[in-house]
Amino acid sequence: MKNRLSIILILLFLSFPSFAVEVLNFQKATIVIGNEAGPIEKRIANLLAERLQEPSGLPASVIAESEMGEPSEGELQILLGIPDHSETISKVFYDERIDPLTELDPGLEGFLLKLMDPDGDPFLLAAGFDERGCLYAVGEILRKVRITEKEFQFFPPLEVRTAPAFEVRGTQFEQSGVAINKGKARPWTNKDRERVILDYALAGANVFSTGPGEMFDFIKSFGLMTQGGFGANTGSGPPEWNAKESIGRTGYLCLSVPEAKAAQIERCENQFKNGPEFDFIKFHGGDGGGCECDLCNPYGLTFIKTVEEMANAIHKYHPKTRIYFTNQKFDDEDDIAIFKYLQEKPRDWLWAWGYGPGSDAMGWQPGHRQTHRMDLFRHPGMGPFARYCQEILHQLPPQQVLVFYNEITHWRYSQHGYIQMYPRADRNGDLPPPWNHFIYERRPDQAITMVYDRLTFFAWPKFYYWVFHQLLPYGVGDITHSSGHHDHFNQWMWQRLLWAPHTPLQDVVDEYSLTWFGREAAPMMAQALYQLEENLEEDREHPIDEKPGIDRYYRLVKSAGEKMPAHLMKDNWIWREHMVKASLDKHIKLDYKQQHERQKEIESIIRKGFEDGNLNAAIAKALLLAATPEPTEEMRALHEEALRLGKESNEIMGVRNEGLFNLKHDYVGLGWYERQLKKAQELEGDAKREALWLVAHYADAGEGGYYDNCGTFDPSPNLVNGYPYDHGQPFVPMMLSEANTPSQKSMCFTQDEEEGVAFEYRNLDPNADYQIRFTFVRPWYQERYNMRMNQKSETIYADDQVLAQELELPQRVSDFFTFDIPKEAVQDGTLKIQFKKAEGVADGPRVLREMWRNSGGWGTIVSEAWLMRKDKLPWAEGN
Repeated sequence: MKNRLSIILILLFLSFPSFAVEVLNFQKATIVIGNEAGPIEKRIANLLAERLQEPSGLPASVIAESEMGEPSEGELQILLGIPDHSETISKVFYDERIDPLTELDPGLEGFLLKLMDPDGDPFLLAAGFDERGCLYAVGEILRKVRITEKEFQFFPPLEVRTAPAFEVRGTQFEQSGVAINKGKARPWTNKDRERVILDYALAGANVFSTGPGEMFDFIKSFGLMTQGGFGANTGSGPPEWNAKESIGRTGYLCLSVPEAKAAQIERCENQFKNGPEFDFIKFHGGDGGGCECDLCNPYGLTFIKTVEEMANAIHKYHPKTRIYFTNQKFDDEDDIAIFKYLQEKPRDWLWAWGYGPGSDAMGWQPGHRQTHRMDLFRHPGMGPFARYCQEILHQLPPQQVLVFYNEITHWRYSQHGYIQMYPRADRNGDLPPPWNHFIYERRPDQAITMVYDRLTFFAWPKFYYWVFHQLLPYGVGDITHSSGHHDHFNQWMWQRLLWAPHTPLQDVVDEYSLTWFGREAAPMMAQALYQLEENLEEDREHPIDEKPGIDRYYRLVKSAGEKMPAHLMKDNWIWREHMVKASLDKHIKLDYKQQHERQKEIESIIRKGFEDGNLNAAIAKALLLAATPEPTEEMRALHEEALRLGKESNEIMGVRNEGLFNLKHDYVGLGWYERQLKKAQELEGDAKREALWLVAHYADAGEGGYYDNCGTFDPSPNLVNGYPYDHGQPFVPMMLSEANTPSQKSMCFTQDEEEGVAFEYRNLDPNADYQIRFTFVRPWYQERYNMRMNQKSETIYADDQVLAQELELPQRVSDFFTFDIPKEAVQDGTLKIQFKKAEGVADGPRVLREMWRNSGGWGTIVSEAWLMRKDKLPWAEGN
């Protein structure tokens, strides 16, 4: 045959990559399938044709091999299918002496993709070991082809023979409520859902969580697997059936009530007996859905015995369905009980132990396990993530494996996300050892977190790559938790790593960038992904207005869009999401900057007022700056850009950033400055000067004094008891007013312990008089938690003398409280300040105390403390 194609040499002046490369150009594609191809193979071939046509409308069609002829000018023939189903593919294997596809070479679900030119006419061989192998071959074709407005381009040599490393590779799919309710996104159609499913399948996924119905049938139509689920004690019934759920939620039943257990088993059987056969069914132990009552203790044993009966009921109708459970938020006693139960005899009904959010007995990330395996910290091995996985495998009988249900969809307050504060002590008073603190020192940027929901658009290439390689070596795969489509990069990377875990991170990021943004834009978008991850994290030395990465991310995404060809840009919703995110982050930076500048100017005005002795004039001048400023022209332009692109991404894919509608915030606490200045206006003498000194020199405790900023990374050298208050739940904006400074909004606390927060001071002057000032504020709670929150006050001691009895703390808006220290309390040069919880707080039955503690109950709480010598008060006249 005569070669009808010209092979041209072009030089790509790109840094991604920058080298001379041969290019094969085609103007049309014909996908040839075997005469014996089944319906799934045909559907996969049609999918390839559709995806090839999408960007530019170039012709792509599907024919049977019996219709195949000589390729026309500019035509690429793609031989797609299982060799046994295609005489043409089988002949190519024989003629070219290609080793047959086997279970070990390349492996189950594997494929061979090879660009061939035996007689001068190039064609593409895409042979799958099985039906899913054909689908994954299509995914590889779409990652390798470059589609211009006029041509399909391939870059030889092209030969990939591969199969997935992990048996189980899956995720959830659905639009999040945050996108709909806060981002005002249009509801997804089933076509949107099908698109999402196929995008992840083309990346290597083979199982999707779903229920019976249209999506189940669609997933199966491509030869993919399905996962169903059942909450062992999720249900309703008479009040006496209700579980004592860990934070008091309703909708859960106590499995120790015989009637409730029987009803649940019957409900489970009815749900699955007339339904389709799922490949996997997951029984989730959380999200907090257990029962804390004494009858259920240890709940893990109650749970696993019930799940066994449910599994037996399912297997009557679907004997091939694989059953697994998750131990989310179980405590150590629960885990140990399950281990012992499984070890008693073979439990062939159970396929796997599932590891999900709250499953790590060495982790304090939300949701909170109530006890931890402190014994495993003695020799931590490769670290806490890997160590507990190792322990699970050590305890599991050979009949069971470990499968993951990793949560990579929330950027904060989640299994692997940023925390809000250092972790609180568990039920036993245990905290992670210091060497493990690096996990809990990752905090979100404090300005960015005010704008975006937990379910917001983000990407974490570096950290999630590390997490993957900490965990997955111990399991057979992962069916990740995804609560929307904002985690697109994370989910896509996970599927690619489940296929080939040894792929270097840079290669994964480069492949993603090429696949989703095209060759021209890929270099900038690869850098943008790394920059976005860096921008999201708090930099303790540099607030957001000092982060050059915010502007760099904006420039990178903007440049990528300018280089992206029009045919790739027209429906590129993911680039639009990046550009919206970049515009909003830059808006936040500019808003924070002008607020921060006002804060510094207010402080400077008051300092000058002290210097020139005209405090009233300084107050009047400073008050003009205390209101949050209006957006600048640049900020308005950024918001308009984001709104326009968000509208487009919503039209294309039903995705829109919720931050578009949540940009007005007091980032630095200007509301406190205004409140403090107005308070000072009404005061006279030293009281006025003290109020203004806090504006100008906030942390100054004077000569011989001490300042402790509790609950943050800032120094709190005199704190000897207590730990950061993490609110016990995802932080909601109403809990604390923004009209507080950041230091006022972070607190140290104790829970139901008798010993409350305590400070110890040393090297005090026994002849001096001291006073102590505290900042207090208590959070507001949502109704579902507030019903059990009776704490409003606390008692304060100086050594054994009462400074304040049952002092009621202000809600949401902080205030200062100052007390004189009794002279005799410092006679030995030391002082202990001890807080005690109020009468009736954290009393009552164990179960009620647990619910109170788990949902953010506090016994004692304090934000800041200043111990000051009264003869050295820096604001006082004469000092």
